[in-house]
Amino acid sequence: MKIKNFICFLIFLLIITPDVLARVSGLCSNCHTMHNSQNGSLVAGNGPNLALTKADCVGCHSSEDSSTTYQLGSSTVPVVFYRGGSAPTQYLAGGNFWWVKEGLGGDDTKGHNVFLNEDDDNLTVAPGFNISSCGTNSCHNNLSRPASGASDPDLDLNGRYGCRGCHLRPRHHADDSDTIIDSPEEGWFRFLSGHMSGQGHGVVGIEDPDWQATVSPSDHNEYLGSTNGSYTENGGFAALGNTITAFCTGCHGRFHIQNNEVTGGSPWLRHPSDAVIPNRGEYASYTEYNPLAPVARPNLTGYNGPSSVVTPGTDLVMCLSCHRAHGSPYPDMLRWDYLNKCTVGVANEECGCFVCHSAKD
Repeated sequence: MKIKNFICFLIFLLIITPDVLARVSGLCSNCHTMHNSQNGSLVAGNGPNLALTKADCVGCHSSEDSSTTYQLGSSTVPVVFYRGGSAPTQYLAGGNFWWVKEGLGGDDTKGHNVFLNEDDDNLTVAPGFNISSCGTNSCHNNLSRPASGASDPDLDLNGRYGCRGCHLRPRHHADDSDTIIDSPEEGWFRFLSGHMSGQGHGVVGIEDPDWQATVSPSDHNEYLGSTNGSYTENGGFAALGNTITAFCTGCHGRFHIQNNEVTGGSPWLRHPSDAVIPNRGEYASYTEYNPLAPVARPNLTGYNGPSSVVTPGTDLVMCLSCHRAHGSPYPDMLRWDYLNKCTVGVANEECGCFVCHSAKD
């Protein structure tokens, strides 16, 4: 085994760029064994860590000591589920499932519930749900129950639940050394891919190598956006292509649609998404990237990495401008305390609303 581990290590040295942390690096034995034993003990079938759920991603991507990353042998592992007794004060770009897990935060209003058979206490389906052809249990309905009756010509969806409802094809050894991740061969951005549209749909973006364990105006993920959707139709956001908003609306398809029947005022039923930030008034002041309110770019071509510049009139507001993907300390997975700190006329730098709506601070 020592010889095999050494050979694997040499292979990794040859194929892995040292500063690319998104792809797995290190000894093969950090995650794999030849047989179902390690140091004289049986190996858990769901990974080297004892999973709190069966056969799902949080088995490895959880920790009771760290809320951002930890070392598994020589491999750096991002943490999406902190198992500590108190809420994490630091977390990665997607937030953390601590706030949702029963026995810890236990509040389903603050995140996606990915834990097996821990159904949401408030909702039976995703807000804005508009796909009825997948049956009662599917990834589009909820993430806490194994999918049943689901079919796909390329991917067996039956039995899937939790993280794998969104991260359909985790490819930990995919070559993601390009700056812009935009293909299935690279695993798509953070392994976010769909199972329709000829198997060719996934999210395009630029991955921060440390998953935003450290974040600043020049150190963050970059997301693709688009204004090509039909915002007045249920599911119209899906036409936005390989964007993060198109992916989110696979479940939340009729949530942020426009209302053609409105007379006067805004045509949006709720806050706009994948709409261009106006280059006028209070919005024109948002010119330095603020990780508290990320923006999407209409085109990532030519980007050599994250940019600290925001261009009103070009860049877009998107789903992740206001929400985190996994969970947050605030209701609706918001990035900030909307109810208590976003008070019009009260200055508070922790309110992300005021990043765009600068005149209201």
